[in-house]
Amino acid sequence: GDHGALLLLLLPTARAFLPPPLPIGPGLAAAPADFDCAARRLALEFALETQPFRGKSDFEEMVAELNLPGGIPGGETQCHNITYDGPDKEFVPTFPLPEGSHTTAVYFVDPHNGSDSNDGTIDAPFETIERAVDAAREAKEEEQDKINSGMVVLREGVHYLKGTLQLDQRDSGLVIQNYNGEQAILSGAQKLELEWKPVDLNALTGRKGRAFAAVVDPQKYPFAKEGIHGLRLNRTRAVRARYPNGCNDTSTPLPSGYLCRGVPRIDGGVVKPDDGFGSNTLAADWVAPEQPTNSSTPTWVPANVSRDDSLSFSQYQLGYGGTCKDFDPPSGYWCGHQCAGGAPKPPDCVYRTPRGIQVSEEVLPNMPYKDLEGAIVQAWHPGHWASWMFQVDPLASNETHIMFSKGGFQGARGQNHGEAFFIENVAEELDAYEEYYFDVKSGVLYYIPLPGTTPPAIVEVPVLQTIVNIEGESEKEGDQAVGIQLKGLILQDASETFLGSHSMPSGGDWALSNTAALTARNSAGLRIDSCSFRMLDGNAVLLRGFNREADVFANRFEEIGETMVALLGETSGGPEDIGEGMGPYGTNGLQPRGIRVEKNWGWRCGLFEKQSSFYFQAKSCSNVIKDNIFFHGPRAAINFNDGFGGGSLLEGNLLFNTVMETGDHGPFNSWDRQPYVTKVRDGSTPSTTKAYDEIRSNFVVGNYYGQEGIDNDDGSAYYKTHHNFFVYAQTGMKNDFGGHDNIHFENVYAYVGRGLGVNSALQGHEDAFYLNRVIQLGNNSYTSYDCECFQTGTCPQMRDNAIFTPNSGMAADSCSFTLRDRQRKGVDDGTFVDSWPSSDEIIAWAREVLRMPAAH
Repeated sequence: GDHGALLLLLLPTARAFLPPPLPIGPGLAAAPADFDCAARRLALEFALETQPFRGKSDFEEMVAELNLPGGIPGGETQCHNITYDGPDKEFVPTFPLPEGSHTTAVYFVDPHNGSDSNDGTIDAPFETIERAVDAAREAKEEEQDKINSGMVVLREGVHYLKGTLQLDQRDSGLVIQNYNGEQAILSGAQKLELEWKPVDLNALTGRKGRAFAAVVDPQKYPFAKEGIHGLRLNRTRAVRARYPNGCNDTSTPLPSGYLCRGVPRIDGGVVKPDDGFGSNTLAADWVAPEQPTNSSTPTWVPANVSRDDSLSFSQYQLGYGGTCKDFDPPSGYWCGHQCAGGAPKPPDCVYRTPRGIQVSEEVLPNMPYKDLEGAIVQAWHPGHWASWMFQVDPLASNETHIMFSKGGFQGARGQNHGEAFFIENVAEELDAYEEYYFDVKSGVLYYIPLPGTTPPAIVEVPVLQTIVNIEGESEKEGDQAVGIQLKGLILQDASETFLGSHSMPSGGDWALSNTAALTARNSAGLRIDSCSFRMLDGNAVLLRGFNREADVFANRFEEIGETMVALLGETSGGPEDIGEGMGPYGTNGLQPRGIRVEKNWGWRCGLFEKQSSFYFQAKSCSNVIKDNIFFHGPRAAINFNDGFGGGSLLEGNLLFNTVMETGDHGPFNSWDRQPYVTKVRDGSTPSTTKAYDEIRSNFVVGNYYGQEGIDNDDGSAYYKTHHNFFVYAQTGMKNDFGGHDNIHFENVYAYVGRGLGVNSALQGHEDAFYLNRVIQLGNNSYTSYDCECFQTGTCPQMRDNAIFTPNSGMAADSCSFTLRDRQRKGVDDGTFVDSWPSSDEIIAWAREVLRMPAAH
């Protein structure tokens, strides 16, 4: 059909009011210390009620996080004595075996005592998972009249996979689970048998130093021909030789205004990636890319895909080829010349990244480097919206410039320059405890141990990016992989993916790696139950394309390099060159829908790619994200990259210690810059208007750089946010750049900078804010809105809010209207101002909206 003409002119948009940022700092009071303690204790109680099956070690980790310094804008954490005094037990996932079943073929796998020549019984187990899966397939095929499903039971130990475990429609109904609570580990690593010898580092680095060295035979370990991109020593992450070894200043802001995070844990050691980026080193200058023009990338704008309910983002637009050539597929919103929203006008908003950095011995004291082959530069986007990884081009580099051959696609928003950076995988930078360097040419692995320690007994190298892939032949019934279950397993040590294939999924700011430790496509009824995902260097779980009614339930995620759970759909329409899975039409159903992400526990994501989260969705809808607990992440905990379809529910989640290294975000973040055609709103009519997404009964702490409790960014629309407890953050409700139809009611906002800041809207599509209780840090107005709304009849529907300030006073708003002025104009009726309530009152209100029992 007619997909619209090629359009390269900037379309004019209506003027839109944007709420001004609220300064947070001197002049605003800090939250009372007794409230800070009470809120943190309530968070622990909420977690215990939400996931009572969790063990002591989990809650002790959480308590340590609750006691961490942080708490912008309410001031530094004022409570460091939260303790766990619950049961001394651990969560041991245990699942029964079928008893007396004649329809399930059960096979056992023991990595230590098994053999693939056995028959797979508990007394004569197989050695490998692959053999057990084949046996289950054979049983279904050979005994179709008796066997309708298979079960693979894994015994204790590390199951090293020879390759990605591939499951498909033949494995429908298959269950892979642990045995009786045993720790069965599916590892993406390969174990090395090495002979370590003490060596002097002078020949390698030009400086004195001692290390252990071992030869890695490329005949025995073929992956070594391409380098060692990750290393586990005694089941812990080692760090590639890097400069700097950590932040040398954590109190002086970087040019972006952010503080460096990540210092070495011991004197003379190197920063661990789960502690932060670990660098405030700045380049002498950046080598800018070739500047895009309004004709450098073809831009497609279909004439028949638009929406009329917003002042912005009314048309779908997509750039392809050109500056998007390094993405897969080679197209995206930020490559098109209609890009807008929180960005300069085209072509300055078009994606691009720098080509290199200018350096000197003042910047990198250990220069010049003998060999830059395999070196990597990691750098911050100048606004700390993402971190970039660049592969160094050794031939184009010299003593004054380090040039890049690949990278920068780890975020969708480009720039001409970066900010703080570090360089890694360079021999001369091997100088700190727990660093390693692998010399590909000589095949020698070097490692600097802690003083007084012996060489590591267990050496593992992550080699698989994907440990398990579940993929049916197609999305058609009969071709899908149906009812596969993974239960009580541990997936660990998947290889890094940050220089691999990435997509620009939709109109949000995020890019996404196209793989994960566990991937699924063309599946239905998938269940991932009580598994542990740990030390994975890329994404943990990625459901891509057609997925229906999957359950991601009661899992534990820890130390994940990128995002923990990601959902990425596929759409259609448009020129062939935009690539598969792109376009404005979502009626093909090739998206994750009806996915339940429930009762999961996650901490420390985004170790490498900082634009990562606990949960991410793009071109996905009708999902439930419920009763999850997440803390310690560099960016938003939950990100909706677009408004595709809607109909999702966020309920009962606990989010805190997020946005720890980045900004322009809250614990929850959304965008909606591109209209998509779906039938979700009423179930039958194709429409660019989405169904409402609902956010209710969540406990959200906007500390560190939390800009808002709920950040409905650029175009976000049709959200109902109610009965939540929001602690800290600059603003409670935010809606800007054409957002509309967002409703906040019956929430409690505790010690925020202000209640809401919203933009102008079309008549009939105003935002609403009512029956909320807002405790403000200062006496400023609780609201910011478009002053012209009184003339146009488009003011946000504010009413019946209880506002509490330090001394019961409240200044006029940005339109110079007092609360009484607004009420005379028929806006904000029923709203009143009072002085701060007691901490006990606030906590009682929190219990009410969170549906927690009253305090004893």
